[in-house]
Amino acid sequence: MADIELTHVDLNYPSLGPGDKSARTLIARSLRALRRPRSDRTSPGFQALRAISLTAAAGDRIALIGANGSGKSSLLRLLAGIHRPSRGTLRIRGQVGTLFDIGYGMDGDLLGRDFAVDRCLFKGLDRAAIDATLPEIRAFSGLGPFFDQPLRTYSDGMRVRLAFSVSTMISPDILLIDEIFGAGDHQFFRPACTRILSQVGTSGITIFSTHWLELAEGFCNRAIWLDKGRVRQDGSVSDVFQAYRNQRTAP
Repeated sequence: MADIELTHVDLNYPSLGPGDKSARTLIARSLRALRRPRSDRTSPGFQALRAISLTAAAGDRIALIGANGSGKSSLLRLLAGIHRPSRGTLRIRGQVGTLFDIGYGMDGDLLGRDFAVDRCLFKGLDRAAIDATLPEIRAFSGLGPFFDQPLRTYSDGMRVRLAFSVSTMISPDILLIDEIFGAGDHQFFRPACTRILSQVGTSGITIFSTHWLELAEGFCNRAIWLDKGRVRQDGSVSDVFQAYRNQRTAP
């Protein structure tokens, strides 16, 4: 059974001084912050999430909405285990799957097949399961002979096709989606939407961050509106979307 519970959760990103914006510096500072006692992780920086308290249970299909910078992606990455709360408690039960950063690890020297194998291993599949899955990945991606060519020969659309095909092979208990519908080419859009809706139907909980309200209205039964890192409204899709639309059109 899948469920999620956040209680008074904050998420702070450490601030960087002038000239200290490299990825290495950011990672080093983040690791030092995580080694400090939880009560000490309140140093000045950017606060992405503020006092988030919410629960989700099996059957929830949640649309996560809000302006850019409202904290939607930060919340999804917190739920995915990429970040840890700076304050508060987070409890998750169930296997978590994500549909964001799907192209991570796409080394140009890897063959498409090798990338698919590596990602399947990362997801916990054994070799027999991977061998059984590869033909489906190849067929769904529509890459044909390019499946056995280096990724550096791929167009952006072909990379999206491959990464998406691998990422949606397994239906998790909790599915987190972050605005991926704008990626890829038009021909791939319809099968990609069908595949996602299938995963939504089989997962216990789905949380879908989007600006495309009309799409979310089709399969979500609940909406959470984030504003400046806080939950501004949590309720039915119709009520929350109407309040959000009214706010955007207010003079």
